[in-house]
Amino acid sequence: MRPSTVRHHARLGLPASRLFHSSTVVRNDVFANSLRKTLDAHRSTNRARLIRKIYPKEDPPGLWRPEIPPQSRVGYQTPVDPALPAAESPDTPEPELGAKKRRKKAKQKPPGLEARRHEEAIQPVGKGPAQTPWLKNVDLPRASAEITLDTEIRALVQYLTPSAEERCQFEKVRTEVASLLKGVVPQAPQVIGSHRTGLVLAHSDLDFILPFKDLQRSPERDRRPSATRPQIQDSHIRLLRQVERTLQQTAAFRDQIYPSDKRNPALSARHRPTGLWLHFYCGEGIPAITEYLQDYQAEYPSLKPLYAVTRILLEARGLFGAPQASISPDALAMLIVAFLKVNHGRFTAPNSLGDQFLALLRLYGNDVNLQTVGVAVDPPSFFGADTLVPSGDQNAAYQRGQRSLVNAKRTAAAKGNTPVANRLCIQDPTHYMNDLGRSCTRTSELRGAFAAAYEHLRRACDDWAGEPKKSSSILTSVLQARFDALENLRARILCI
Repeated sequence: MRPSTVRHHARLGLPASRLFHSSTVVRNDVFANSLRKTLDAHRSTNRARLIRKIYPKEDPPGLWRPEIPPQSRVGYQTPVDPALPAAESPDTPEPELGAKKRRKKAKQKPPGLEARRHEEAIQPVGKGPAQTPWLKNVDLPRASAEITLDTEIRALVQYLTPSAEERCQFEKVRTEVASLLKGVVPQAPQVIGSHRTGLVLAHSDLDFILPFKDLQRSPERDRRPSATRPQIQDSHIRLLRQVERTLQQTAAFRDQIYPSDKRNPALSARHRPTGLWLHFYCGEGIPAITEYLQDYQAEYPSLKPLYAVTRILLEARGLFGAPQASISPDALAMLIVAFLKVNHGRFTAPNSLGDQFLALLRLYGNDVNLQTVGVAVDPPSFFGADTLVPSGDQNAAYQRGQRSLVNAKRTAAAKGNTPVANRLCIQDPTHYMNDLGRSCTRTSELRGAFAAAYEHLRRACDDWAGEPKKSSSILTSVLQARFDALENLRARILCI
């Protein structure tokens, strides 16, 4: 040990042998001309002294461990109702998962998705011929292709619209659900979605909102907390699990209930007698988008016909609905509203549905790149990174919302998250920061379906001779769908 070091230690009253473990370490850890090298060397030495505990995967031979009963183990809780699996209990924490397992779990599809995919009401043609059930009681006119196509679209909408008997059965299911959940939910569930907006088709799902009062979001308050904060999300999950337990105990829904993930609390259930799918959500009341869609239908009567024919087109290709990672019903409706607003006053002829459908397919299939461009409804426009107003300028709320949506796509692209960077973007007119198209990550397939449909429909219109035969149809060439499953579903609904 150096004399200066000994004198310094003696001044502090410490034994010289306690400075370092050995004199060799001192010579190797001290650099007289470099403080950085000295510190790095000390850190390396300290790391080498750490003792790490290693847990073997298997016990060594000869080691015996006593059996610990479950009641004595850490984290033990009293078993829950056998009707509800322990992992689904709202009070039981989920086991910790590694990053790889969490990603694998996130990619897993809901357990009811595969079963539903084979039961979809609209199926692709496959090897069989395309079907035209909407032409059973319709005589196509001897007219131009555009007028004939207009007649077919109107006939398709009439065929898909629920009859009075079917609407009566829907009301029976709604009453049954309200009766089952009476005393379980704070307020009676209310119907939302297409059954309330007027865009309902014969095979549309039944959507319910479970009204949940959030006292802290009182209208009298100037600054209200977020409606999706963790405390409210947890309350929604607990309420949905109560609904799940209740429905699970009934013959009409037993083993046909599928909860969603915790990020978007919801509950899906299949009604056994009718085969209808029901969806339950929590919220403060009827979503604002419901009133918007009702007003848009009053302003644009062609909204529902275009929605119906476009939905069938996408369903036949497996490109409709959030479970298919594609466009949702509300997003599709708003996509068509944006088209109608952009072309306001362009289609004034009385029989122009065919022309509008062709223009819609061309716009979203060829003219607008839905992977990079966002769609705005109010005011109608298409926005992207090159059309945004700089953040320093004074601009409206919708422009701030568009900037936020574009920045989200830009950030995802920078991180290499291609599905999010290219997903469909439709600005919600009721909440400018909300993206109605976030569920659609198959944007390229969606755009490709529109482009291919436009080419087929345009060719069919050009080949139309104005002399329709009994089996002739312009719309069949683009839909390429089978309706057997839809017919079976409608017969099943009427038989209860």
